[in-house]
Amino acid sequence: MARKNKKREAGSGSITKRKDGRWQGQYVSDYDPKTGKLRRHTIYGKTQKEVAEKLRAATSSIDNGTFQEPRKITVAEYAAEYMATHVATLTDSTQRSYEKNLRLHILPALGSRRLTDLTHREVQRFASSLSAGGKGLAPKTVHTVFGTLHALLTAAQRDEILQRNVADFCSLPRVTQTRAKAITSAELNQFLDLIRKDEFYYLFFLDIFSGMRQSEILGLRWADIDWNRNSLVVRKQLQQKCKKGDYSYTLIDPKENKQRRIILAETAMLTLQKQRTKQQRQRLAAGPLWNNPFDLVFTNEFGRALNHQTVYKHLKRLLHSCGMGDYTFHSLRHSFATISLENGDDIKTVQTNLGHSTAAFTLKTYAHVSDQMQRSSAARMEELISSLEAVN
Repeated sequence: MARKNKKREAGSGSITKRKDGRWQGQYVSDYDPKTGKLRRHTIYGKTQKEVAEKLRAATSSIDNGTFQEPRKITVAEYAAEYMATHVATLTDSTQRSYEKNLRLHILPALGSRRLTDLTHREVQRFASSLSAGGKGLAPKTVHTVFGTLHALLTAAQRDEILQRNVADFCSLPRVTQTRAKAITSAELNQFLDLIRKDEFYYLFFLDIFSGMRQSEILGLRWADIDWNRNSLVVRKQLQQKCKKGDYSYTLIDPKENKQRRIILAETAMLTLQKQRTKQQRQRLAAGPLWNNPFDLVFTNEFGRALNHQTVYKHLKRLLHSCGMGDYTFHSLRHSFATISLENGDDIKTVQTNLGHSTAAFTLKTYAHVSDQMQRSSAARMEELISSLEAVN
């Protein structure tokens, strides 16, 4: 009688219960070229069902030829590789954000775990912990941190370390739309009186009547001004590198890589002419110390780029001095949109000027302005009704 061949074939597997209560599955893949023996792998789980699912996925990939050898790399080890390769191509500000999220939140919780051992339930518990207990992060911050983890696992999937992204379909706290804080038309005179004699007057004035982001107005160049068409083109953003030993400035493409033209009021164009005259005087006074390689519109007295935080804190001090401390630099952009809508501009025009991707986003962001717009609409409707002979 022939003996039963107990040699296991590639793709076969088994499930057993461990003494500690957990379940484990074992399977074999291909042959090790050094020993000539089949490679054996073990997977673990809290339930038999969990291990069975993992085992089916592994053996199925062996059968269809898509199996990838599991690696013992940890989340922390892959994160270092991920930052050096995938993230290195992103903007400096994005790199700083990813590094901070990894250092403060992701690696302390998951860094020692093997990348291939992460489960959906484990990632969900991590996501839930961000807004609970001592951390208590705001919903928007939770989304930002979790987004970094999801992007890392997506990269591991592309690198063929993971078969699927276990961060998919996790439940995150709802982010509520906050009202955009804006200087209204009624407060505008107070603000303009506040900044009239300030060193950054032209910068603040142009921003509140153009709606540019702070990095966009700081990256505005004289070549971007179209004097004949009373307009400017947003082509670049100013960004400062924050790497060790390198704090230089660079110009990057605008958000979503979309250039846009903003047609300005005549007074805003006159403000640009005054800024040009002011800069010419500064250049003469600085002499050989003048250094403006990007030909920026707004610089310090030596032609160098303005630091974002310097301008931001300067404006905050001004606003605090007159009881408007809850406003920020971004409030100037919101103010432009609010004033435009209150004065009858259509939503598509405002969307184009702001550089939003869709008119729906603009409507959602500035929904609070609708009350004023509805009152104006009702007043126009009343004028129409009053003019109808049949009503009178």
